[in-house]
Amino acid sequence: MGGDNSGRHGGRPAVEDGLTLNLNTLIREGLFCPNQDRRGSIVWTNTTTGKRVGWIGYHADLGQQHGRVRLTDTSTHPWSGEKRQSDDWIELTTTPQPFGGQHWWFICPRTGDLVSKLYLPPGAASFASRRAYRLPYRSQRESPSDRAINRAFKLRRKLGSTGGIGQSIRKPKGMRWATFEREMAQVEAAETLVNGYTVLLVRRLTKR
Repeated sequence: MGGDNSGRHGGRPAVEDGLTLNLNTLIREGLFCPNQDRRGSIVWTNTTTGKRVGWIGYHADLGQQHGRVRLTDTSTHPWSGEKRQSDDWIELTTTPQPFGGQHWWFICPRTGDLVSKLYLPPGAASFASRRAYRLPYRSQRESPSDRAINRAFKLRRKLGSTGGIGQSIRKPKGMRWATFEREMAQVEAAETLVNGYTVLLVRRLTKR
């Protein structure tokens, strides 16, 4: 499974700072399967570097409407070297869909909420819901200029660019020109917004 785990950015940990269990993804990728008993491991990697940032063993025993998942892990404290073993069970259940079928949910072990995602923030010992850990999204802490800069670089990375704002971007091999021009229009719009915030910042500083 993909993950970021790029570290904290001050204050309470955010959703993006830890590991995430996405039940919809786990079922779609066949790790968890209704009416089956499955075992294996879940691996998280940094989507930018490809480096593994987390690992946990699982035993998923799902029936027709209910199930449970056992999560086991052995970790080593980075400073003391002390080993810690975790062994947790998480219950699952289903709710009917409006047009037939059913939707699977984790039952948060702390709040009892039905959720599709569970989180393990830095320093925590077990997975629980976002509400249980009161986790904000990183974007909630960003200023409008920060969001604009992050969006601009995200669009650049989508095209394979590692350059800074304003630097030229080469069309990726195999990409159609129409697609490239559409993507470049988004990059240019995002960078225009960044430049606008930069001008405002300079004006504020010169007035001081």
